[in-house]
Amino acid sequence: MAREGRFAKGTARRESILATATEVLARDGYRGTSLRSIARALELEPAHILYYFDSREDLLQNVIARWDEDQLIQGWEPDPALTLDLYIGAIRRNLEIPGLIHLYLIFAAEAAQSDHPSHDFFRERFEKVRRMLATAVEYEQNAGRIDPAIDPDRTARLLIAVADGVQLQALMNPAIDAADDLAATITQLRSRVDHAVS
Repeated sequence: MAREGRFAKGTARRESILATATEVLARDGYRGTSLRSIARALELEPAHILYYFDSREDLLQNVIARWDEDQLIQGWEPDPALTLDLYIGAIRRNLEIPGLIHLYLIFAAEAAQSDHPSHDFFRERFEKVRRMLATAVEYEQNAGRIDPAIDPDRTARLLIAVADGVQLQALMNPAIDAADDLAATITQLRSRVDHAVS
């Protein structure tokens, strides 16, 4: 568990390390980011970072948690009438920070092991996003925009799989627009209601 600074100065230093690590990741990518490169950007020794974080992995897990928090603050969790479109917007913003998305996808895959330090974080995150998307699908079903025969929970899981999968493909081929692919999937989901009522 990370060691929190007891005083305001320690908290400020921790926040500074997190912000700088995020910047270095966004600029240099996952493979190009080391404790040494983060420390260099902060004009510190790497050992100083380890006073606030147990390891590079602990620091990077905290970066993911902060990024996730910021995503929600930017507002794609509110009105279920807007959630699916805001989900597309969140993925579009992700395209601007490929280093962080690479980190997220790597940690998400590694966290499938129950003894991974990020296991609980990712389980809770997937569940939270699934609930939000399922609620949005149900809302749109009730509004007549999505086929009522579709299972909201399964659809939510599939939308997460599409979003994560196309982001991975976009990392490998920048010509792929992950947000457009997700938008097309949601458009197809909504268009199925026309067939259901005809």
